[in-house]
Amino acid sequence: MIPESFIKDLLDRVDIVDVVSRFVTLKKKGINWFGLCPFHHEKTGSFSVNQSKQFYKCFGCGAHGNAIGFLMQYKGISYPEAIRELAAEVGMQVPEEPGSRRRREKTESLTELMDRARGFYALELRKSPAALAYLQGRQISEATQAKFSLGYSPDAWQALEALFGAHYGDKALEDCGLVISKDGHRYDRFRGRVMFPIRNPRGQVIGFGARVMGQGEPKYLNSPETDIFRKGQEVYGLWEGREAIRRAGRAIVCEGYMDVIQLSQAGFGEAVAALGTAIGQAHIRKLFKIVPRIYFSFDGDAAGRHAARRALEQVLPVIEDTLEARFVLLPPEHDPDSLIKAEGPQAYERELEHAFPLSAFLVNSLKEGKAMGSPEGRAQFVSEAKPLLASLTHAPMLRRQLLGSLAMEVQMAPQELAELIGIPTLVAAEPSQAQRTGWAPGRAAAAPAPGFGRFAAGRRQGAVPVPDLREKMLRCLLAWPELGREFSGQMEDWVAGGRTELDRRLLEVWRACCGTEDDAPQTSGALLNALRDSPNLELYQSLLDRELEIETTLEQARGSLNLAFLKIAEGELRRRCQEAGAKEPFDEELYRSLAKRLAEVSREIREAGSGEGAPRREPSAGI
Repeated sequence: MIPESFIKDLLDRVDIVDVVSRFVTLKKKGINWFGLCPFHHEKTGSFSVNQSKQFYKCFGCGAHGNAIGFLMQYKGISYPEAIRELAAEVGMQVPEEPGSRRRREKTESLTELMDRARGFYALELRKSPAALAYLQGRQISEATQAKFSLGYSPDAWQALEALFGAHYGDKALEDCGLVISKDGHRYDRFRGRVMFPIRNPRGQVIGFGARVMGQGEPKYLNSPETDIFRKGQEVYGLWEGREAIRRAGRAIVCEGYMDVIQLSQAGFGEAVAALGTAIGQAHIRKLFKIVPRIYFSFDGDAAGRHAARRALEQVLPVIEDTLEARFVLLPPEHDPDSLIKAEGPQAYERELEHAFPLSAFLVNSLKEGKAMGSPEGRAQFVSEAKPLLASLTHAPMLRRQLLGSLAMEVQMAPQELAELIGIPTLVAAEPSQAQRTGWAPGRAAAAPAPGFGRFAAGRRQGAVPVPDLREKMLRCLLAWPELGREFSGQMEDWVAGGRTELDRRLLEVWRACCGTEDDAPQTSGALLNALRDSPNLELYQSLLDRELEIETTLEQARGSLNLAFLKIAEGELRRRCQEAGAKEPFDEELYRSLAKRLAEVSREIREAGSGEGAPRREPSAGI
C-alpha cells in the first residue's frame, strides 16, 4: 500500500504538462494547452491540459483525469505502476510495505526469467527449418515475426537447461510455468512448438502461447496461471498494438493468436485476442479504458456465431452510453486470414464498415430460431431478452432504445414490456429533477415583509433554491479546492446533516478539500485522486469537465459559493418563517425577527448580483 501522503506530494511535484507533452505535442492557447488527443483519432486538437488544475480533458472523446490517470490510460498500466513511473521521473522513492516490496521483486524476477526464455526461443526459431517453413507457409513475414517476438521451443525434454544451466533446478522456473516437476523428474513445459510470447501492458513477458506444427494435441498450449499471468485478465496483442489502437480509435477482438498476427500484418494493428478463454468482462473493461469502440470479429461458422453471442452477453454489463460495441460476422467459409488472402485487406475493412451495432446484433440473435409470427415465439423472445436487458445497468439511454426496438418485435408497448420483464419502466427509469435533488423547478419566492399576515405566510410553499445551486457549488470546490477550508463554517452550518444526495456529495468533496491539517489538496487533479475510491468519482470528473469548459476564476468561484450559501440561508429562513406563521399560539416576536433577518439576507443576495467575484458575505447560523 502506497501512503496517501506520498501520492499527494507526488502530484504536487509533478507537472501534468510535462508528463503529457512526452506523448502529445502541446501548444499554449489562453490558460490551457491543446493537442491532438492520444485516445482517439482526430484532425483538430480537442485535447486540453489545464496546468493550474493539473487536469486533462478531451472535448472529443471525453477522456479526462490527472497525471496518474493519464499514464494509466495511455500505457494501460495499473495505478501503482503509474505512481512508480511518475516518482522515478521526479526522483522520489516510493515507500512500500515490506510485503509489497517482496511481491514486486518476485514479480520482476519471474518476468526476467520469462524474457530470457523469450530470447532463447527466438534464437531457436532461426535454427529450426521446420518452424520457419511453417511460418512461411502461413505467409508470416520476418518483420511480423520480429514484431511479435515469435520463437520455437526445441523438441527436447530439457532444452531450457542450455539457457539456465545450474539454475534449471530452481523453483522459480516452476513458478513462472516454464518447467514442470513431477515424480522427481523435471522437464520443459513447451516442446516442439511455435512460441507466442504474451506481454502485459508494460511490455513484460508474463506467459506463452504455443502451437503445435502439424498433428498433435492440444493444438494450442498456454502457460498455466501464475503470480504474473492470469488468462482471464490479459489480452494478447495489446502491447504490440497499443499505438495502432489509439490511432484507429478502436480495438478489434478476434479469436486467436494467429488471427491477431495475420490482421496486424495486413494493416489492422489494432487487433487483439483473449488468451485461450472466451472474451470476458475484464478483457472488455481493459479495452474500453483505452478506446471507446470495440469490434468483435469472429469466424462465420457456427462456433464463431456462438462466440459472438458469448461476447454480447459479456459486453452488456460493461457498456456505457458513451461507448460502442459492434459485431463482425464473416461469411461462413472465411476467417480473417482466409478472407484477406482471398480478397485483400479492403474486403475485411468492408466487413468492419458493415458490422452490426450492438442493438441490431442483440435483436437478431434473439430472433434466431424463433417463430416470431406466433405468440409462442414472441414469448420465447421476451424470456431470453429478460436477463440480457437486466444486465445492461450502465447504459440507461441504450436500454431505453432497446426496449423500444424489442417492443416492436413482440407487438407490445415499451412500458408494458419493461414491466413484464421486471426492469424499471420508462417513466421511472429517469428520475425527475425533483427526485434527483429534492428540489422542484422554479424560482425562490420573494421575502415576506415584516408586516405580512402570518396565515398567508403559513400557506406559502417553501422556498426552492435554483435546481443547479448545489451542483454549481460542487463544481467550484472541484475547480478550486482551497475554497473548501475558506468556507468551512458555512459548510458546517448549512450543509452538514443535509438529507439530499447532493448535500452528501458536497460534504464528501468538502472534506476531501480540507484533507488533514498539513495535507490538503492544492489542485483539482490532487483532489480527484483523494476522491478516487468514491462511488461518485465519475460524477465529480464530469462536473469538473464542465467547469473547465467555463474556466471559472478563483474570485468568480468564491463569489458563486458565497451567493449559494446566502440562498441556502434564505431558503432556511423562509421555511422557519412559515413554521412560525402557522404555529399556535402565534409568537409574533419570533416571526418578526425571522422575517427581518430574511429581508436582510434577500437584500444581500440582490447586492451580490450574479455572485461572480462579489464581496464575500457570511450568513449567520444564529437565527
